[in-house]
Amino acid sequence: MVRPAVIKFSIWNRHKKAKAITAFLTQQGCDTILLVGTDGIGHGYGNEDIVEDAAAAGRTVKMGINIYPVQSPHPFVVADGCRMPFPDRFVDVSLSSAIIEHVGDEAAQRAFVAEQTRVARCWVITTPNRWFPVESHTWAVFLHWSAAYRARQVKFTRLLSKREFTAMLPEGAVVEGHWWSPTFTAYYAGAAPSFPEPEQVKAN
Repeated sequence: MVRPAVIKFSIWNRHKKAKAITAFLTQQGCDTILLVGTDGIGHGYGNEDIVEDAAAAGRTVKMGINIYPVQSPHPFVVADGCRMPFPDRFVDVSLSSAIIEHVGDEAAQRAFVAEQTRVARCWVITTPNRWFPVESHTWAVFLHWSAAYRARQVKFTRLLSKREFTAMLPEGAVVEGHWWSPTFTAYYAGAAPSFPEPEQVKAN
């Protein structure tokens, strides 16, 4: 069967993503985090929340959001990722793992990216690769390469190629992943965190 193999691969891929993302968060000195699109509900596949749990470990989750209520171990609010009810620089980092392909058309996706840039000093956005042979939401093999097939789906709104994903990101963002990768991960460091000068630490 395709599904068990796909799930096993998904678990491996998400652990790989989690390791890279947590290394980035540590490098950037990120202590507070916003989880965008957090699900909060397991589906029994064993691949849920791997990235989110790893990123949240040892950090303060200031908020999790989704467009519908969920049971979450973190502070949570129903909100639209394209129009978030948070002030500028609300957190050190915003994490949205496999969310941008659900928010709407290109204009909505651009608004989504802009909101991450506004509310967080740094962000990480991941999305499945449109050209990977297996589509992660529908388990379709090759079918999602057809524009007509994608147009009929309700489980996603706009799958992205690397070129399309990169084109909507701000200057300074870096996208990891090749044309054959199952997932693309975009990193944005923003402004560097400000730490007190050594003289100031001694003076205090």
